[in-house]
Amino acid sequence: MHILIIPSWYPEHKTDISGSFFREQALALKKHGHRVGVIYPQLRSFLAWKSAFTGKNGVEQQLDNGMPTLRFHSMAWFPLVPDGNTCLWLQLGLRLYAKYAHRYGQPDLIHAHSMLNAGSLARRIKWRYGIPFVITEHKSAYARDCLRKPQLLRVRSIAECASGRFAVSQPFCILLEKLLGPAVGTWEEMPNVVEQRFVDYALTDTVRNTDSFVFLNVALLTENKGVHTLISAFAKAFGNDPSVVLNIGGDGSERPRLEALARHLGVSDRVQFLGALTREQVAEAMAQADAFVLSSRYETFGVVIIEALAMGRPVVATRCGGPESIVRRQDGLLVSPGDGDGLSDAMRRLREGYGQYQAEEIRAACTARFGEQAV
Repeated sequence: MHILIIPSWYPEHKTDISGSFFREQALALKKHGHRVGVIYPQLRSFLAWKSAFTGKNGVEQQLDNGMPTLRFHSMAWFPLVPDGNTCLWLQLGLRLYAKYAHRYGQPDLIHAHSMLNAGSLARRIKWRYGIPFVITEHKSAYARDCLRKPQLLRVRSIAECASGRFAVSQPFCILLEKLLGPAVGTWEEMPNVVEQRFVDYALTDTVRNTDSFVFLNVALLTENKGVHTLISAFAKAFGNDPSVVLNIGGDGSERPRLEALARHLGVSDRVQFLGALTREQVAEAMAQADAFVLSSRYETFGVVIIEALAMGRPVVATRCGGPESIVRRQDGLLVSPGDGDGLSDAMRRLREGYGQYQAEEIRAACTARFGEQAV
């Protein structure tokens, strides 16, 4: 089958983690026998206006591991015009599609990742060229009640027009069915793919000094990720245990406050901020950790959880929308979002009962559910 992928956000380069799971799924489809291409209008923020003269502009065509990838580089010229940049994105997307189809032929199917804006573009292509499309929704904006009424009307129309509707976790499917109504149709669960590098990472490489115990968290450091709660929970559980360490990968606007909190709680010597990490660096950080912990307020899925499980790491996570569809009893523990006491207790229990978790079984079960072949 010839499948065209249209993502709503996409990595600028191979080490960029933004939308990396879209690229990984596309490459997995290609690896398993399909013809696959990607088109993406890459709009730069107007705040970076100087790049209009120094940055890339116009169409760029690449072969990403043999997969045709077409980008249209431009500026987001209309930040003060309601939906102005959305309209520009869609216009550039249609031009990209015409160039793609001229060079590689019309696809059999379009897979749009998120209705805003990829679903809007896929619907326009269907109207103009008759190409059917399916949607996989990823955005947490639905659960956080961030969509304006016109946007909700638009996504209902897009969903009704789609030949298939998917969301990355079962709780997210239920939420979308409730929010968008029965007229839209049913939603099916389709999880993200765990990248093969995590499955292939040798478990023997993860043997560590048992005198210490390392928890790892990897997240964009924003309020939604609940890292404030995590640091407080860590200090409560292990404030007097110098053998336990918390490593935090990622960067973001909350980092200065988080570092100040660690100092205030007296654990700054055992809470290490690793900064923004590439995918390879995430795998390396997991190899140096004993367990993974996710403290988010809301997640539609949680790719980093399946990466940890693929490396045989047990997990402590919040029931924040996605993890409860991922973490089994054999994989770790779940707690309520924002429950610092519960998170502290779960981290302590996992540390004390660490021997019950079997790395080989955790990896095998993860691969069976989230590996390339399964998805």
